This record gives sequence, structure tokens and C-alpha cells, in this order.
Amino acid sequence: MVPLLLSAAGELGWVPAWAHDRSFAGLETWQWLGAVLALMVATGASLLLQQIALWIGRRLARLTATTWDDELVEAGNGPLGLLLFSGLLYLASLPLRLPEGGQRAVETISQSLLIVSVAWFLHRFLRASSVALQAKVSTGVDELRIRGLRTQLLVMRSVLQVAIYAVAGALLLMQFQRARSLGVSLLASAGIAGLVLGLAAQKSISSLLAGIQLSITQPVRIGDSVVVEGEFGEIEEITLTYVVVKVWDLRRLVIPISYFLEKPFENWTRSSTDLLGTVTLDADYTVDVEAFRAELKRILEGEGKPLWDGKASGMVVTDAGRETVTLRALVSAAQAEALWDLRCLVRERLLSFLTGHPEWLPQRRSSPYGGGMGALRDPRWKARPHPPPRRR
Repeated sequence: MVPLLLSAAGELGWVPAWAHDRSFAGLETWQWLGAVLALMVATGASLLLQQIALWIGRRLARLTATTWDDELVEAGNGPLGLLLFSGLLYLASLPLRLPEGGQRAVETISQSLLIVSVAWFLHRFLRASSVALQAKVSTGVDELRIRGLRTQLLVMRSVLQVAIYAVAGALLLMQFQRARSLGVSLLASAGIAGLVLGLAAQKSISSLLAGIQLSITQPVRIGDSVVVEGEFGEIEEITLTYVVVKVWDLRRLVIPISYFLEKPFENWTRSSTDLLGTVTLDADYTVDVEAFRAELKRILEGEGKPLWDGKASGMVVTDAGRETVTLRALVSAAQAEALWDLRCLVRERLLSFLTGHPEWLPQRRSSPYGGGMGALRDPRWKARPHPPPRRR
């Protein structure tokens, strides 16, 4: 009954007569001018109040030794202004005496901005909290534990972000009557539609569950060195649906997350970053194995010292063929990259050492007593008398 009461009370005394003309959408001129003024005032006041609140928050955050509260204050830069703008916009619209439809539109816009600001703040809050937790656990914890916590934080943050987006989207749709009726009608006819939706979302739900299972069991973590599909690389990113592997030549392999739960792969740093590597060479039977052992020790204690962790080294003969023997050098390193460089260095230096002794290079031999005319000329060969012929 408010419009009838206003019309019965007459025009506002502080509004001139020309401003009562209906200009557009059923609103009077003074209402349009007031709406523009209210929008400007709400924008300016929200920015000013946000800066004041952030200044107070920063001053209070400096009093503590932790950096988490500083990140929390910075996370409010933007969402806080949007929240203040939504409230001030609604308050500024009340003196305008808008029609019922116009006031409902302002309320819907204010509530939608409120939902967006809260979802925005929660998104930034999760990111700031995960960064602060990673910085906190990085001290006093071994590298493998740090990588495991990083993986768990990343996956859980992704799950919570998806939940925030879903809830915020549902609340936004509930602001509109048509969207709400559409949702009710879809739920009412959820027979075949539910079956189709379930079949369509089966892969997405399985990927989501696989991502959660991966974060709990942790067959791979961020920073692990793996061999996937014959490619050696490092786990660079883990999401709810795929894993990015950074290959040694800077290529990226994007692999579905279910791959690491269903197929075998190599994880070189699953329980420890220490790795063993081998270098094999073929040499002649006359090779001096002790000289190679001394050369390997000289390489590891000299040029390879920055790469070698000093835990394992050795030189053994692993095979003896018809013409050559196989020498295997065993080395160890703390990281996969260091092990690769160390193996290349040892291989190059051992090849140089082998070529420096040509007599140890593989050679093809033929025995002078192997048969044929050479066997007849052998002085150790004696002709045997033929047996007498048999009589019939």
C-alpha cells in the first residue's frame, strides 16, 4: 500500500515540480538522478572504507610475528570493497522510494554482489592459507614430506574451490524466480534426465575421486622424478583431472590423473631422492680391471665430486662374451638430474681412458689352429693310419 499512501500524501516538498516527470521505466526524473548519485556515493564510500579497513588491518598484522595474517588482510583487498558496495547500494536506494519491481531488482543485485564477494574472499583466503601452510611446513621437514604436503594442499584446495564455486552459483541462481522454477522442474522430472546426467558425469566424478585418492595415497607428488610412457620427467602440476609432467627437454606431458592409479610407471624418488646409476663399457679380455677401478675413483673424487654423493661406487665385470668383457661402473647421486650428469661424465672419462690404451679395445681374433690348411701345418698334428679294409 506504500505507493497509494505516497500518492495520497502528495509530492515531496523538497523535490521540484519538473523532477516528478516520468522519464523512463516508470521512474521519475529525480529518482533517476538519485540512482546515479547513489551509485557514485556507494562506489566512493566503499573504496574509502576499504582502504581504511585495510590500513587498520595491516597495522594490526605487523604486531604479530607470523605472515599468515598479512596474507589474510591482503586477501580482503577487493572482496571487502565489493561487500561494502553491495550494502551501501542497498541503503542508498531506500530514500529513492523506488517501485516494488525496482526495489526488488536493487535487492537482487545487492544480494548477488554479496554472494560474489564472499566467494571471492574464500577463494583468495584458501590460496593465502595454502601458501602460508607450505611456508610453515618447509622448515624442519625433509624434502619428501614437503612434496607430499604440497600435493595434499593443492588437491584439497582445488576440491574446496570447486565446492565454493558450486555453492555460490546455486545461491546466485536462487536469486531469480525463473531460474528457481527451472531448477524445481528439472528436479521434478529427474527420471531419465538424472540417468543421462549420471552417465555423463561418471567420468568427471571418477576423475574427482581419483584426484582425492591420489592426494591421500600419494603414488606421485609434486617434484617427483618419474618415467611415464618412456619419457623421463618431473611432476610439475597436479589437478583434479590431470597431471603435468615436465620432460627433460622442457616438453610437458598432460596425463589423466587416473593413469597413475591404473597403470604402472617408474617413480625414482618415491621413498628417497638418492639414486644409483650404471655405466657399461665393452673391452678386450686383456683389460686391467684394477686400472679402471682406480680411474673411476679418480673421476668421482675429482671432476665428479660436486655431483657424487659419496655413498656408492664400484667397478665390476658383469659379462664375458666370446670376444669382449663388459665392465659396469656403479655411481650414486642425491638427485635424478645430478645422477644423469654424473653418468654422462663418467662415461666420457672412461671412454677417454679406454682409447688411451688401444690394447684394451675390443679386437677380433682367429685361432691358427681352428682347422683347414692351418691345422695341417700345425707340427702338433699327427696323421693317423687308416684302418684296414673289412673282408667280406
